Amino acid sequence: MSSTSSIGFPSGQVAQTLRKILFPELTDHEVEAIVVCLLAHLLIENGHNDTLYRWLKQDAPIPFNKDDALQANDALWNAIVKMDFAKKYSIIQPFFAEWFPHEEKVPWEINTLRNEIFHGKAIEDAKFRKQPISDEATIEKVFLSAQAVSMQLGKFEEMIDNPHALADRWRKRLQELGEPLL
Repeated sequence: MSSTSSIGFPSGQVAQTLRKILFPELTDHEVEAIVVCLLAHLLIENGHNDTLYRWLKQDAPIPFNKDDALQANDALWNAIVKMDFAKKYSIIQPFFAEWFPHEEKVPWEINTLRNEIFHGKAIEDAKFRKQPISDEATIEKVFLSAQAVSMQLGKFEEMIDNPHALADRWRKRLQELGEPLL
């Protein structure tokens, strides 16, 4: 087993070595803060992807052929994933805001933070709710805020699914009673 990567960096340290070459001014703490901000953004965006996919798939006509159904599902997922963050959340936000007003602005705040970090703002200038992300308490708030949004998205999906769950329960009950569905 080689102790170096294919381009000569120590094994297991390629990312760290490249970071130190490309951005030597960043401290390990700043790198960790950046990672937490990115992971918080990913947590929310993955929640948006999942929510939109299940929401749209739920009422989409199902192709008769199983392979066609799989292709349609894949195409829907790929279309959602290719959408930018703002478009995804703009679809969800009007409904989400009605039920979760405290969490409604968090996706925008974390997206702004992500954009500041990854589009040129110096890490020491990046802030979340007017607090620098170099502060441990701020990083904790970033993650906890993203986690709260993620949990509320789960509740939001339950709300979306509720009419379908009720219809399924009535369908089963009518079948038990021997009643026609239509």
